[in-house]
Amino acid sequence: MGIRKLPENLINQIAAGEVIEKPSFVIKELIENSIDANSSEIHININNAGKSEILISDDGEGIAKNDLKKSVERHATSKLTDDDLFNLNFLGFRGEALPSIASVSELVIESNKKNQNESWGIKCIESEIKEIFPSSRNKGTKVLVLNLFSAVPARLKFLKSNNGENSQSLQIIRRLSIINFHIEFKVKIDNKEILYLPKENRNKEGFKNRLKNLFGDDYLQNTIELSSKKLLYNDKISLTGVIGFPTFNFANQTKQFIFVNGRAVQDRGISSIIRLSYKETLPRGRHPVYCLFINVPNHFVDVNVHPTKMEVRFKDYKFVKSFIISSISSTLNKESKINLNQFPNMYDKQFQSVNQHLYKKNTFEHQNVFGELNLEPMVKKNFGIENNDNNLSEKDKDFPLGYALYQFQRNYIISISSNGIILIDQHAAHERIVFEKYKSILENQTIQKEYLLIPIVVDLHLEQFDLILKNTELLKQLGFSIEEFGNNSILVREIPSLLKKYDIKNVIIDLIDDILITGLPIDYQEKMNLIMGNICCHRSVRSGRSLTLEEMNGLLREMEKTPNFGQCNHGRPTYISLTINQLEKMFQRQ
Repeated sequence: MGIRKLPENLINQIAAGEVIEKPSFVIKELIENSIDANSSEIHININNAGKSEILISDDGEGIAKNDLKKSVERHATSKLTDDDLFNLNFLGFRGEALPSIASVSELVIESNKKNQNESWGIKCIESEIKEIFPSSRNKGTKVLVLNLFSAVPARLKFLKSNNGENSQSLQIIRRLSIINFHIEFKVKIDNKEILYLPKENRNKEGFKNRLKNLFGDDYLQNTIELSSKKLLYNDKISLTGVIGFPTFNFANQTKQFIFVNGRAVQDRGISSIIRLSYKETLPRGRHPVYCLFINVPNHFVDVNVHPTKMEVRFKDYKFVKSFIISSISSTLNKESKINLNQFPNMYDKQFQSVNQHLYKKNTFEHQNVFGELNLEPMVKKNFGIENNDNNLSEKDKDFPLGYALYQFQRNYIISISSNGIILIDQHAAHERIVFEKYKSILENQTIQKEYLLIPIVVDLHLEQFDLILKNTELLKQLGFSIEEFGNNSILVREIPSLLKKYDIKNVIIDLIDDILITGLPIDYQEKMNLIMGNICCHRSVRSGRSLTLEEMNGLLREMEKTPNFGQCNHGRPTYISLTINQLEKMFQRQ
């Protein structure tokens, strides 16, 4: 078969696969167009997770009649006026968004060019222009996207559930609304208004108000302002924004936002650098919150790395890495010394002074999780190298996991048995213990509930709210009594007694966020196990918690009588053993 040139509509559909992977990417591209058009109001309406309809309207500068046809042609743009890809001052510049959208949907654009008395519209179906028509639009632009991916139905099969797609779309909107806090955003999903962000002043207070409207008072109370500048040769580089206290952490990365020269980016390298800046102040598996703005000269960064424009490449990555780490580390250290009251109010007030003291030493809150453990047998306090196998009683030798000698890195228990050395992951081990106890209680239908005299109100995002309402019966089986309470809020009246010493609000939010990321299995028992596993993970002793010898040995004894104690709820090993034979082979004594 000879070489042939692909038809234009197929070329556009292939290109659309790079730019438009899912409905949230359509929303991102259209909002960025509205921002580039100097809009002060952007209204978004999403139906059927964007598959049936996406409507975005603004009050921006609009598109002239003569430019409407060009707007849906590939690589046609009004923003790249001087052909310089290294001096970009707009969010869009590639001229790919509208033609890519038009190739996989029915696209209708209506626009009123500023200072002109007429409005016009254009309609495209699968890249083919059907008509150009007069419009009644009196300001700005309205873009309507219908039947997304109808031309490529295989793409629909790879989309998530409506909740999942709506969640990603809302995350995109939040990200763009943070950097553009001077713009009003109004969002409707299935004709229900779920987000309204009034326009704010272009100053620090306006930025804070936007964060407050998005994430609530807790976010601002538990974050620190960061402002750092540095010179690289003659160029000024700055890092500003807010970072969260180490104790204000979450199970996922949905409250992490990075902006480079006003552009929202998702860069794993930068995210890893920021987490590294927190060093060992975060429990394993937990993530800090931050909203950071990196500003560099345009020639210092390449934003033309990927069609989605969500990745960047720095001219001197090592310098940027060092600058971010030093800025965040110094801010955290400085704040810990001068401010003793800026700690999360997620804990009871009587424990705040203890938490502050522990934070200054880079440790974590004391968890009273061993109250139900049997702390026998006690072990000798003055154990030394001179102790040998002959010093151990027969009772001690019979323990499969031996007895604890030392806690390494406040995470691993070093134990000795009659057969060798054992290393135990304290968090993974305790997670399995709690899970099996919880499961046994449910199987025997003996779960104990704690009635809350003052019910707990938990404010949620729409996707979190919908998810928990769909699973109230599952949570009821686990000991929770949850009711709908106003718009996107729930009321918790009862909790399992196992959780009475824990911050229920954060347990529930972490649980929902985990499920949003991983999804729920179809099988009922698997659903129960997944939810139980997540709850037990948050209830278990954290990595970084110092344990006494009695607590360590109590944990080992509980492990020995717990089913499946070799793995945690997520399948990771809870311990690793080295027998005497293995040790002798390692030292070549055999």
